[in-house]
Amino acid sequence: MVKLLTSPEFKFSQPAVIDISIVIVSFNTCEVLLRCLSSVQKYTEEISYEIIVVDNASEDRTVEVVAKKFHDVKIIANKYNRGFSAANNQGIILSKGRKIVFLNPDTLLTENSFKKINAYMQKHAEFSILGCGITDQSNQPFPIRLWEDSPRDAVLKILGLYDLSLELEKMGQMKANEVQVISGCCFVVERELFELIGLMDENYFLYNEEDDLCRRARQSGKKICFFKKTSVQHLHGQSTHQDNHREKVIVEAYKSNLYFYSKYYSCFWNLVLGLLYKVVFLAGLFRSAFRHLKGSDTVDDSLSLKIKLLLMSRR
Repeated sequence: MVKLLTSPEFKFSQPAVIDISIVIVSFNTCEVLLRCLSSVQKYTEEISYEIIVVDNASEDRTVEVVAKKFHDVKIIANKYNRGFSAANNQGIILSKGRKIVFLNPDTLLTENSFKKINAYMQKHAEFSILGCGITDQSNQPFPIRLWEDSPRDAVLKILGLYDLSLELEKMGQMKANEVQVISGCCFVVERELFELIGLMDENYFLYNEEDDLCRRARQSGKKICFFKKTSVQHLHGQSTHQDNHREKVIVEAYKSNLYFYSKYYSCFWNLVLGLLYKVVFLAGLFRSAFRHLKGSDTVDDSLSLKIKLLLMSRR
C-alpha cells in the first residue's frame, strides 16, 4: 500500500537566471572534491552555471582549501553535520538555476555532460528529473537501480543477498528512457518541481533521498528519465567509508531505511522488515563476538554497534 503524500509548500525567493546550479554536499572529502570541481570547470562549457558546495562540518579543511582554489564556488559551511537531505536543501534554496544538479563529491566529469543534459531536458519538457549513466574507475558501466525498491528487494538487501549486477542486465533490456527512480550520485531536477512537491525530506540523514523524491514526483504526475547518452565516473564510498564516522553511517542508514519503509510500505511489511533486521543484528552480534575473540574485528564488526542496532527502537 502506497500512501499519497503531501509536502510543505516551498517557493524560491529569487528567479532563475542561469541554466544550471550544481549542488555538491561534502564531508571530509577534500581531495576528491577538488578533483570533482576541476572536472566540472574543465568540461562544462556553452551553458551558464554556478557551483554550490555545502560542507557538513568537515574536519579536513575542505572549506578553507576550496575557497582558496575555486574563487567562483559558493560555499555553505555548516557548523555540524546536517545530513545529506538538509544540506542539499540549503543548496536548493540558494540556487539560481533553471535546473538543479545534485552531484556527489566523489564523481568526475569526462565530457560536457551538463550541456547534453540541459539540451535534452529543454527538448523533453515531460521529464522533471533526469539521471545519467555511471561508470566505475575503469570506465566500465556501473549498475544503476532504475526501478522502485519493493518489499522483496528490501528483504534481500537486509539479508545481504541483493545482486546489484542484475540491474545491468535490466538496463540492457531498456527500450525507453522513462524510469521509476535514478541514482543519487548525479541527477538533475527542474526547478519548478520543488515548488510543486516541496524540498527533500530531511528525515533522511543518509540514503533513500532520491528514491523518496522520485516517488513524490511520480505521485504528482511527473516523469523521470534515464539519460544514457552521457555518464559520470563515480569513485564509490569516499564519504561513507571513513573509519572514524563509519558507525554513524551504519546507524543513520538503518534509521533511514526504517523511515522509508514506514512511509511507503504497508504495516505488515514494516513489521516483517523490522523483525528481520533484529534477527540479522542478533546473528551479527554473535559473529562480531567471535571475530572480537580472534582479534580480527573491524568497524563494521563492533560489538557496541551491533548492540546499539539491536536495541534501537523504531522512529
